Amino acid sequence: MTFQEALNAIAAGSSDYATAKKLGISRQSFSSYRNGYRLPSDEILDRMSEVSGIPPERLYLAVYAEKLHNPRVAEAFRRLAS
Repeated sequence: MTFQEALNAIAAGSSDYATAKKLGISRQSFSSYRNGYRLPSDEILDRMSEVSGIPPERLYLAVYAEKLHNPRVAEAFRRLAS
C-alpha cells in the first residue's frame, strides 16, 4: 500500500474538506498530504487509522516508505504495508 492509496481509502469518496473535518485538521493540510507536499505527524496518522480502520502499522510503513531515500528499502516497506 502506498501512502496515496491509504489517503484514497481514508477519504473513501468524500471531499478533502469532509475528510479533513473528520480528522480534525484543515483542508489545506489534507490537500498537502494528497499532493505530496507534506507527510502527516504520528498523531495525525493515529487519527487516520481510527477514522479509516486501516491498521496503524500499515499507515506508518506507507508514510515511512515515502520518507526514505533508498528505493529498495522503501519498496520493502510498501510490501510490508500491503
